[in-house]
Order: sequence, then C-alpha cells, then structure tokens
Amino acid sequence: MGLSLPDKAAAFCREMADSNLAELFRRHNAEEMFSRATAALRDGRIDSALETDLDALDALVRRTEGHGLYSPAMRGYESWPGTGPGKGALWWACPDGRCAGRGRVRPGQQPPVCTATGQALEPEPFRE
Repeated sequence: MGLSLPDKAAAFCREMADSNLAELFRRHNAEEMFSRATAALRDGRIDSALETDLDALDALVRRTEGHGLYSPAMRGYESWPGTGPGKGALWWACPDGRCAGRGRVRPGQQPPVCTATGQALEPEPFRE
C-alpha cells in the first residue's frame, strides 16, 4: 500500500475512538493488539512494534469489513504534521504531533479533540 508509519498512525488515531471498531476487535480476539496500539499512540511511541500491530489490525478490518483502516483519501497527502511550506489552508493538528488532526479549519469552528491525548487540536498550515 505504501503508506508511511506516521500516516498509518494518523489513520488509526482518527478511528480508535470508534466503539464499533473496538467491538470488532473484541469479537475477533484482537483487544490486546488494539490496546497496545492505542497505548503506543497515547505514549507517543511511533515505532516498528506499533506498525506491526496497525498492519495486523488493518488486515483484520479488511477481512471482516471489506475495507481497511487506511482510507484511500489518505493516499497522496502529507497528513502527519511535519516540515515544509504551508499551502495557505489551515489543518487541525495534534499539539503533541501524535495524530493527523481532523481536516481543514473552518472559520468559527471549535477545535476538535485529539483522541489519543484528549487535548484540543491546534490550527497549522496544511502541507502537501
């Protein structure tokens, strides 16, 4: 699929609060893997152990639901806060750099909350 680990972590972070997903992992005896991945994100550990768990969880979702955790919309975009020039648009970004945020900042919009940390996301220039 070619997604980087930060993009995989960002996609999972957006999904990890979904109770349906947690229930799916419980039904398929993958709660421990889900808990490890969730804890790794909350602790800021973006490493090969996290990638192994994310890939296994993605495969489980793909087998049971017909689609994986990594949305095709993620492909082709720099979704993880990083370096480089902004493109004029603002994107909701995690203050700790643990998740990808929640999309474009709209005028007057209240900041969404990071699922991993519970902190309010912060506006940051969108990066391609």
